Amino acid sequence: MPITFDLVVCITSTALFDCSESHKIWQTEGLDAYKAHQRERIDVPLQPGVGFRLVHSLMQLNQCSPNRQLVDVVLMSRNDSGSGERIRNSLKHHKLGITRMSFTSGSDVTNYLVAFGCDLFLTTEPEQVHKILSTQTCDSFKGIAAGLVCNISIENTISSSWPRDQVRIVFDGDGVLFSDEAERVFRSHGLEAFRQFEQEKEHIALPEGPIHALALKLQKLRQALGQDNSWRIRTFLVTARDSTTNERAFKTLKKWGLEIDETHFLGGLDKTPFLISIDPAIFFDDSGEHITRAQRFVPAAHILYGVLNTQSS
Repeated sequence: MPITFDLVVCITSTALFDCSESHKIWQTEGLDAYKAHQRERIDVPLQPGVGFRLVHSLMQLNQCSPNRQLVDVVLMSRNDSGSGERIRNSLKHHKLGITRMSFTSGSDVTNYLVAFGCDLFLTTEPEQVHKILSTQTCDSFKGIAAGLVCNISIENTISSSWPRDQVRIVFDGDGVLFSDEAERVFRSHGLEAFRQFEQEKEHIALPEGPIHALALKLQKLRQALGQDNSWRIRTFLVTARDSTTNERAFKTLKKWGLEIDETHFLGGLDKTPFLISIDPAIFFDDSGEHITRAQRFVPAAHILYGVLNTQSS
């Protein structure tokens, strides 16, 4: 029988590791200089990137399942096999245990996401995220979540009081868990029109957003962990909505059968202090403004979807 997993994450080498130095050489000096740089540093491990914490913590969940692997992580790289040796050595150095990988010698790695059964794709290339999320209605990439991460230094050094082996994941609401239907009303007609629109449609579930399927996958993964280990995954909804528009969100989650551990309706407050308190493995948001503020303190992935990202697409 084919091997199956409860969750499959595909991540590019530049999202998993900090490849900023070598990437800059490739951009400024060309491919040959890049390859020479990688060969010269073949035994110098790459440092963790923005996606490292999520990958490491998810893979640790496999220790809870002696009978089968619950989570699979696939390393995707546009390097050729030779240039990818430093990446492979870095995987060994950090003891990540990633066994599946693709080195495509320059071709688009997204061509293989469906074959791997990908649920979440993390990359540092905006065009790859646009490709996945702009075709959500097509069968080819349906159900695949995609996020853009940026390799920067995270400044949060606050010691966390959360359980050490817990994977905490934060979702924004509109444009992430939900579609951007309500966001479009707000952007076109203002706050009062948005509130009226949501109250009138209070009993109609919001359409599914680009991260909807991933959230359900995480819920099934938590169930697969069993009652004793279900605490190892904790999910959060952190949204700019307030009490005047939260009923539709609650009813949508109920209709989907999606249980979110914590829901925070901030009414326009800055999300960053809340994110620092949560200390997540990753934060998903469709707002570039929110991502820019948050990514200095927590790992963040920009969901390039909907009205907030139309101009940049």
